[in-house]
Amino acid sequence: MILYERKGNMYEFVTHTWNPIKGKCYHDCSYCYMKKINPDAQPVRLVENELQGDFGINKFIFVGSSTDMFAQNVKDEWIKEVLDFCLVKTSRQAQQERTRFMFQTKNPQRLLQFISHPLFDVERKQAVICTTLETNRHYPDIMNNAPLPQDRAEAMNAIAKLGIETFVTVEPIMDFDLGEFVSLVKRCNPLQVNIGINTNANIKLPCPAIEKLINLILLLTIFTKVHIKKNANNENNLCKSLIHKLKKNIFFEQPVP
Repeated sequence: MILYERKGNMYEFVTHTWNPIKGKCYHDCSYCYMKKINPDAQPVRLVENELQGDFGINKFIFVGSSTDMFAQNVKDEWIKEVLDFCLVKTSRQAQQERTRFMFQTKNPQRLLQFISHPLFDVERKQAVICTTLETNRHYPDIMNNAPLPQDRAEAMNAIAKLGIETFVTVEPIMDFDLGEFVSLVKRCNPLQVNIGINTNANIKLPCPAIEKLINLILLLTIFTKVHIKKNANNENNLCKSLIHKLKKNIFFEQPVP
């Protein structure tokens, strides 16, 4: 098992990343940072050597940060092996010390097929399920094989109704329709929304105006916590603009002067 400590543009609130399933992601989103890091990725596969060792205690691990382990072409048995390993390796940990896992996917409908797995038992409070909603709009040349944002939100709504903790990540944020996008995010009933921008200079995306983004964030804070990723902190003085408007229920990955 190789656990990587969180660094770079990774979420500030996770401690480590772990990738037992590796390879080219089926979704093939044009902006994916893995295309730049590993342009000649092999076909998706389960790496058996990753299912060895121990996680340790009091970690928050992002499982599958390099490819979507719930994508359409990932075998059922691989997913089950990963979930089983997470469960077994933490089953003897005390609740207050138990390592937790975040599973982020653009195909939460597929994750629903495994929702009865004991790792997702709400009493364990061990798994957080996150989906990406870059926008409410469909940009086929950018999203390629990823499910529609509306389909992702419907599946997340079903997951949230089971009492499982849910997050939404809006990254890289693309131009949106304000009211519809807020409603879409709200359907996921997220405890937290993470917002980040496009960091791939070689890919041009349809970006919202700064005023529109600020309005989105302010509307989201009505029903959830908003987490501004550090890659967006200095975007046209976004942080300063927001701090002057609203401080409650927003947190940033770096202090703002």
